[in-house]
Amino acid sequence: MIGNGVGAHAGLLLTAATATAAATVPAVPAWLSALDPAWLNAATLLLMFVEGAGVPGVPGILPMLAQAGLIETGRTTFAEAALWGVLGNWLGSLAGYGFGRSGMRLLPERWRERLEGERVRGLLERYGGGLVIVSRTVGSLRTPVTWSAAPLGYPFGRFAFFSLLGALLHVLVWQYGLWKFGAALLTLARRAETDLLGLALGAALLWGLWLGWRRWRGGGPAAPPPPPAA
Repeated sequence: MIGNGVGAHAGLLLTAATATAAATVPAVPAWLSALDPAWLNAATLLLMFVEGAGVPGVPGILPMLAQAGLIETGRTTFAEAALWGVLGNWLGSLAGYGFGRSGMRLLPERWRERLEGERVRGLLERYGGGLVIVSRTVGSLRTPVTWSAAPLGYPFGRFAFFSLLGALLHVLVWQYGLWKFGAALLTLARRAETDLLGLALGAALLWGLWLGWRRWRGGGPAAPPPPPAA
């Protein structure tokens, strides 16, 4: 009897510890865990290709965030997710270089002047490969550096090499960070949705009351006109 009681007590403790540990692990959103890895790899390759080519406004972080969810659930690996991201970003940079060589003339003249201006030329001459590496991560540099490298005479071989280094740095750092912290941030955001909504409504109410008070304070009787000059 004593042995059975001790065993039952130990089982309860183990169940409680397991539940506590599960509660501390951030839950991956259902839409992330339901994604098919093959389709996600294709989407990652495509979106990172378009972003790497220098097309403005492409959210390359989205496929990496989805990959982080699949890594968390064990449906893919960090190496596989990083491979598709790096490949897409690098191939996109090469396509952007080719567009700059043959397709820049299709852009409006004002755009070409901004992309091939003295600022970009001076940065390439001063920083060279370092600028190409950084441009893989910094969006405001990605488009002008990628599209202007060929027209400004930057060698293709050097551009391809430094673009590969930049793609590795960009994807590995972001993918690892999103894997380790992305799911937790999403969980915190979901838990805070109700509180944030209440805070937003309260702030809007206070803002409206403050504006009304200012209007009421400034809405008194009009001052009499000044007396006519003698």
